[in-house]
Amino acid sequence: MKSSLSTQSGAVLLLTFLLLLVLTGLVTAVGLYANHSLATARSQRLDRQALYIAEAGWQRARQALAAGAWTGAVSPGNDYTEAFGGGEYVVNVTAENACIASCDYTVTSSSYVPNQTAVLARRRITEVDAPVTIVTGTNFSLAATASASSSSGSNTPPNANDGDSGTKWQSNTNGNTSWLAMDYGSSATLNRLVVDEDSNIGGITVEYSDNGSTWVSISGATVTQSPSKTWNATFSPIAHRYFRANLTGVGASKKAAVKEMRSYNTTISLSTGDITSQW
Repeated sequence: MKSSLSTQSGAVLLLTFLLLLVLTGLVTAVGLYANHSLATARSQRLDRQALYIAEAGWQRARQALAAGAWTGAVSPGNDYTEAFGGGEYVVNVTAENACIASCDYTVTSSSYVPNQTAVLARRRITEVDAPVTIVTGTNFSLAATASASSSSGSNTPPNANDGDSGTKWQSNTNGNTSWLAMDYGSSATLNRLVVDEDSNIGGITVEYSDNGSTWVSISGATVTQSPSKTWNATFSPIAHRYFRANLTGVGASKKAAVKEMRSYNTTISLSTGDITSQW
């Protein structure tokens, strides 16, 4: 009888032990599943955050291109980094060809959560062949009154806004002392001045005035030479009556000469290229 009871007790203890072992396994499995689910949810959240930040950087670059403001600190071919949405994006914009009337851009936006040195999630959006068309519109110089620092013989300031590249204005002084200005009669909104060089110019700076005597440098203006002997000054749209170009890089024994000085309020048309996304 006692042997039977001992056997039954042993069986109960064994069953209890096995049951506890099963329950422990279940609890462990549930814990592991819960941890895995939490880790997966966190990873998915970070991935969504990275995508959101990359999209923000991509949109930031496109807006700057469309506004003609991808200049200065945010210049073509350079990386631009900005903190956003609990992370940061790095945007790069590169022209695929020469930009005169139009060009194609590659826009790359890389995101990092929380940053590039402690990456928990990342995403990259690349847009290639994004076409930008520059619409110059009206050349306001044609209706303006031209003036200059000096003139040489028949090469007077009106020759620089007559629409004829066969005529020119030429300074009567040597070196970097010459300027050419346009009076629009009333306030004119411009974002681009173009100096078509005839000879002896190595660069330009641009200024505005409201009275024709007090001149202020145009903040954020970017000057490029494209094509050769065509000096383009671009800047955010501003409205003033007078604009002028100071002619620099002129040799000490040389006189600056200009065929035409053109002025515009250009607009930019930006279409969508081919877009890819990768982790």
